Amino acid sequence: MPDEEDFYGILGIPPDASADQIKEAYIYKVNILHPDRLQGASERIRRLAEEDLKKVNMAYEVLLDPERRRRYDIKRFGKIGAVSDLQTAKPPRKPKAEIYPEVIYFNDVLPYTKQKGAFFVRNVGGPYTKVLIGKTPEWLRVVQTKPLQSNSKLPMEVQIEAIGIQWRTEYSSQVVVRLDESDARVKVRLRTQKKPRK
Repeated sequence: MPDEEDFYGILGIPPDASADQIKEAYIYKVNILHPDRLQGASERIRRLAEEDLKKVNMAYEVLLDPERRRRYDIKRFGKIGAVSDLQTAKPPRKPKAEIYPEVIYFNDVLPYTKQKGAFFVRNVGGPYTKVLIGKTPEWLRVVQTKPLQSNSKLPMEVQIEAIGIQWRTEYSSQVVVRLDESDARVKVRLRTQKKPRK
C-alpha cells in the first residue's frame, strides 16, 4: 500500500472511526462517485471519479479488516497505541452533518418546467438521535429521502424538485438538514430563460 495514501482522509473519517462509520462513509462516497451518476460529465471528470473510486475501495478494504487496519495504523501513526490513545484523549463528539454538493444550480430553464436534483447527507461526527429537513419556499420542495443503508437513516440521498413560474427570474434558497443541534445547508438556485420574442 502506498505510503502517501491517507485512507482516513479518503473516506473523510477520523482515525478512531468505528466499523459502522467506515461503512457509512464508504457507501456515501461510492454513491457520489458511481459512474451512473456521472453520465453527463466530461471524460476528464469521469476518469478522475474512477481513480477516486479505486482509492475509496482500497481504503475501505484496509480499514474494515481489523488486522490490516492495525498494520496500517502502526505504519501511519508510528506506534501501536496511536489510535487507542486518540480514542481515550477525545471527549465525546457531537453529530455533524455534511452535504454534497453544497450548491445545486438549475440554469436557463423554461417557466413551469420541473427541475429534478439530489444531494447527499452524512454524519461526520458523533451519534445523533434525529434527522430533520427544514421548510422550503413554494418553488422548491423535497420529494423523497432515501437512506443508502437499510439499517440507518444516514447517509441518505435527498431528492428535490424546483419550478420557476416567471420569465427571466432568479430564485435562490437553502435546504437545511439538522442532526440534533448541528445543521448543514445546500444552496439551490434556479434561473429561468428570457421570454422569446414573437
